[in-house]
Amino acid sequence: LKKLGIELPGDSASDDMVDFTAIPKKLDSTFEQHDKDNALRTTKLKLGDTWTRMRQENLLVKVSEFILQKSTQKTEKDKAFDLLDALSRSGSLAIDCAELHVILGVTHCFEKTVMETVIEDNTNPIEKVDRSMFMIASAIHNVGVITLMEGAPEEKSLRLGMDGLLTL
Repeated sequence: LKKLGIELPGDSASDDMVDFTAIPKKLDSTFEQHDKDNALRTTKLKLGDTWTRMRQENLLVKVSEFILQKSTQKTEKDKAFDLLDALSRSGSLAIDCAELHVILGVTHCFEKTVMETVIEDNTNPIEKVDRSMFMIASAIHNVGVITLMEGAPEEKSLRLGMDGLLTL
């Protein structure tokens, strides 16, 4: 990544950078400490064997779809990195206006159905999901749960279901 002009955590100029590779471990650690129901699991996402590439050659032409088999996926990925390498002059030019999309999968498991949770346990499942979302957001953004709640219209009611999480 450094070759492409993307600074890595630990570099002198990138002390505020996020180490995206550490987020799954941080999520697991947070789940172990604060998920009293043991309902959250990190989820491994697997890509399919075929991908669909949508490309528009220019603005006057319709978007065309092309199915990429496993054999052509590596070639297309290499072409994309070669283009990025050329545009950044092998990393000598920084890429200032770029976006990096990171997908993390987390599954919230319930022991019972929604109706059983509401009727038998007299528990609101939405509060459990809210708690999980605050746990995840706190770990990803490296911010305390209290900071995430500030200014929310339902802040008081949210705080009631966050016992143990407010110290995050």
